[in-house]
Amino acid sequence: MYGLLILVINATVLTVPITSIPFIYTAPLGGCANFSAYVDPLSPWGIASVHAVSNTGVLTTPTFQPYPTPKFVNGRVCGDFLTVKVDRWRSLGPVVPVTVKGEESVYVYQGVPLEVNGTAILRVKSFTPPQVEGDFYFKVWSTQSLGVYMEEYVVYSTAKISAYGIANITYISLSDTKADYYFVIPTAGVRIEGVKPWTPDFNLMFSPNQTAAVGRPRVVVEQIALPVVGQCNGTALVYNPVERPLQIYVKLATGEEYVLNFYHLPTAVKTWLFKGATAKTVDGQDLSVYAVSTEDGSPVAMCIVEGPTYYVYVKVGDIVYKYPAEVRDGAVEAYTDLVKPRVVLDVQGFNATVAPEVAKLGTNVTVRLLLNGSVVAEYVVRAAPRLVINASSLYREMRVVDVLGSPIDRFAVYVGGLKFYGERGAARIIPLADPVAVEINGVKYLVNVRPVVKLPTLTLESFVKMFVAAGAVGAAAAVGVRGRREEKKEERGGRDVVEV
Repeated sequence: MYGLLILVINATVLTVPITSIPFIYTAPLGGCANFSAYVDPLSPWGIASVHAVSNTGVLTTPTFQPYPTPKFVNGRVCGDFLTVKVDRWRSLGPVVPVTVKGEESVYVYQGVPLEVNGTAILRVKSFTPPQVEGDFYFKVWSTQSLGVYMEEYVVYSTAKISAYGIANITYISLSDTKADYYFVIPTAGVRIEGVKPWTPDFNLMFSPNQTAAVGRPRVVVEQIALPVVGQCNGTALVYNPVERPLQIYVKLATGEEYVLNFYHLPTAVKTWLFKGATAKTVDGQDLSVYAVSTEDGSPVAMCIVEGPTYYVYVKVGDIVYKYPAEVRDGAVEAYTDLVKPRVVLDVQGFNATVAPEVAKLGTNVTVRLLLNGSVVAEYVVRAAPRLVINASSLYREMRVVDVLGSPIDRFAVYVGGLKFYGERGAARIIPLADPVAVEINGVKYLVNVRPVVKLPTLTLESFVKMFVAAGAVGAAAAVGVRGRREEKKEERGGRDVVEV
């Protein structure tokens, strides 16, 4: 965490952890509201911009009370949402020097933007609506009269102003050793000596409770002791409260020692008794935890402290993966990019194995399908929680008939070490080998795999066909012989000569 963004909307106070840089936070408004936003002046971050957002996505820039800074802004805003952007700016000390470096007036022409670098107060009078581009600038005043647009901005980085008129610029330095005056920011563990109160011409607001002073400031730093609360006893000290990130030295009664880094000063150091560690796959399955350590690699013993980053180690084969973890009431929990792939088949009867059993999401794993202990297929696929395999595509249909084409009623096909049964002339096999053996009534025939296999045998159906065919042939032959005999008798009966 990179510190806290303190956001006040009307009477509601929001403490928002800054989880990344740049960081954007959006809060609901639903109308108009007074607001303020604040980040630690000693941190290197700043409020880059604040916008009101409508439900249609239109951005408007609010008008701020003079004079806001990237550390503290306040004003009034109207819209459906409020969005605040935090980005890298600069770190300030507990005493901020302010020096007015001079003023100048510049004509601004259409098509030629005016560029302002550094810290400055900018007052623009223009015949066209001024347009400003950049980060770390804030509008503090705006009006229009007799066709002239008058606006005031305060700039803390680089800004480009497009207008048609004149711009008055007051340049300001925030880093001079000998300044016109100073803003003192209350900081725990810090005492400012050698100054007296002052009323400046204008206030640059770095903190809600800052004061203005003149003199020769001397910063006196004292160490801070923080209470250690929770289930483990110990001490916590901050030796340099003005550095960022803060280093908090924690020593527990168990002998464990930590150096915590914070971008804000916590009110206390929280502790828990270590309740164990868990690691989860992408889809929430439990993984075996190999080890748990702190950020510097020290193993976790008896206590867990809020603040440091803990790491959980998961061992897969000979590879050890390291993942950052979250602390939940003394338990350390990590969410990984690992998966335990589960194979889903479209047909039953197969067993499936995945190697490796645990893998990173999207990496290659090998799926093997086994039927009665024999490997029938192997696939290389991308690791995912659920692997869908079309096992039915492995099967081929083979028809087995006798010499007359009649289907074999019952038979078995041996393919490698597998045995497939067929009925009524059809069998579904997995062609792992060619040729295969077809067994009928204890007799095996070696054949090549093809859609239709004809065997040198006869089924009962074929015998019946042959018997019927033979009877039909015999009957036809007998009728033919009888017919010829009758024809001869007729021939003899019509003659006048008797043969002896």
